[in-house]
Amino acid sequence: MDYWNRLMEWQRVHSLEREVYRMVWDVFRCRPLGFGLTALLLAKALPAFAQSPAFAPSTVLPEGVTPAIERAIERGIQYLLAQVNGDGSWDAAPNHDSLHGPYTCATTGLVGLALLAHGDTPTRGANAALIRRITDFLLLASKTDGPIPTPTGDRAMYGHAFAMTFRAQVFGQEPDASRREKIRDVLHRAIQLTKRAQSDDGGWAYTPNFPQDEGTLTVTQIQSLRACRDAGILVSKDVIDRGVKYLDNSQNPDGSVRYRVSRNARFGPRPGVACAAIVAWWNAGQYDSPKLKTTLDYVNRNIYFTWREVEHAEYVCYYLSQAKWVLGGSDWPRFYKIASQQLLQAQERDGHWQRGADAYAYGSTIGTAIALIILQLPYNRLPVYQR
Repeated sequence: MDYWNRLMEWQRVHSLEREVYRMVWDVFRCRPLGFGLTALLLAKALPAFAQSPAFAPSTVLPEGVTPAIERAIERGIQYLLAQVNGDGSWDAAPNHDSLHGPYTCATTGLVGLALLAHGDTPTRGANAALIRRITDFLLLASKTDGPIPTPTGDRAMYGHAFAMTFRAQVFGQEPDASRREKIRDVLHRAIQLTKRAQSDDGGWAYTPNFPQDEGTLTVTQIQSLRACRDAGILVSKDVIDRGVKYLDNSQNPDGSVRYRVSRNARFGPRPGVACAAIVAWWNAGQYDSPKLKTTLDYVNRNIYFTWREVEHAEYVCYYLSQAKWVLGGSDWPRFYKIASQQLLQAQERDGHWQRGADAYAYGSTIGTAIALIILQLPYNRLPVYQR
């Protein structure tokens, strides 16, 4: 959709240029009148033309986006820009005050996605140079066997997935052939690592060799694989099918989805996993799946956008918003209005969104990146989040 918007804008601008050239030619055909009169005619004509609707830049906002939301987005972007490290990375929170470590690669991947959703690319926008620095950091962070580690290493596969998703989005936007090949190579190796790390049940865990898999990591891996596939990088269908099967086997009869495929009560249903499973089924092309419809009904009856009052609030809201967005329909405008109102109320004075209320707090940088991605979904700029 963003492609067609850009095409329409290109046509509008170039139509404008043709009009300017025609007007200048018409004026200069009056050259016998003298250069003084020619300049006078141009001085009178161009300001009037500049006020015409064709000359004015497009100011139409996506449905549901208000000027207040745009201001909140810009404040959030400025907060993130103020927190960047010298190497083009971010930590989960300023001064390393998140409860679980800096998670540099996961945080950098999420911030990069928020900036891409803002309209910045490796060649366009005020933050184009920063997008290139993020790409360079995540390329350098790649090991020869594919994974993207975090400094603590305890949940490296989150960093692997979010970094892979970001790189897949910039791959098609990178104009330099040599850099594209570097990104392609790293994405290929990352896919192979994801394939090797898949469990016998079809899921993924916090680290490549962790003995137990779980639903939240499984969904982030499926989404990153979808991003690579959409970018034209070969992904084995079998890997995605096994991941989807893992979620199928984790679903309860009422539509809730367990944290792990095991029916052990310790690994019971989690709201974030149910929301994320909808996105994963959708990403896998199972648009009419009975499993998707059953879980969607469960989500509609039991899960609401609540930024600060549920466990793992950022994760729940991140995937709940994506589920509502990709499914669209009449429910999206109402949902987005509620979600955006909550986020505007929760934004702090310096532009950041504070971590959720639960004990599993990952820091204000991650919270801000996720809030920005949610608010910018209606712009429909990133293929991985598109309907």
